[in-house]
Amino acid sequence: MRCIIRILEKLWLLTGAERSEFDDSENLYFDSIGLNLLKTPECWGYWCTPTNTVSFATTSGDGVHFGFLCQEGISLDESPVVMTLPSADTSNIIVGENLLDFLSLGCRAGYFELELIEYEPEFHIPIMDSQSYSEEATKEEIQLLKLIESEFNLKPWVGHASRLLELKNKYLEQLELSEEYYELTT
Repeated sequence: MRCIIRILEKLWLLTGAERSEFDDSENLYFDSIGLNLLKTPECWGYWCTPTNTVSFATTSGDGVHFGFLCQEGISLDESPVVMTLPSADTSNIIVGENLLDFLSLGCRAGYFELELIEYEPEFHIPIMDSQSYSEEATKEEIQLLKLIESEFNLKPWVGHASRLLELKNKYLEQLELSEEYYELTT
C-alpha cells in the first residue's frame, strides 16, 4: 500500500530519512519517545485493532500502536488517531482529532507515556495537564520532543481528561472491530 500522508511524510523527514527510500519496516529515530514510524502504514492484525484503521507508528512496547481512523472523504492527515493497547482493559482510545492534535498530545510527555492514560489516569493526566516535560526525560528525549513541537508549531493540550472524553464521545463508536474482539475485564 503506497500512502502519502503529508504531515506524516514531514515527520519522517525530521528523522533524516524519506519513507519511500527507507529499508527497514520501522524508523527508530524517535524510539526513546515512543514514536517508531512504520514504513508502510497498514491495519495491524491484533485482535483489538479496529479494522477501519491504518497504523502508522508503534511504541514498540506491549503491541501499543497508533492508527488513523479511516473515514470516507477525509484525508488521513485529518483523520482521528486511535491508540490501540492490546494488553489493557480498554483496548482503544482516541488520542487526537487528527495527526497534529495527536502530536500535540504527546509533545511534552512523549508518546510511550500515553498508554498511562489507561493504566494510571488519576496519576498521569494531572502530570500531562502540567505541560511539563517528564522529570525522567533525558536531554535527548526533550530535544526530540522540542524538535517535533517546533517543526509543527504544536501547543500542548490543556484539560486532558475532558478532551479525551470529548474525543471518545465523538469517535469511539465509529471503530469497526473484528469478530475476534473482546473487552478485557479485571
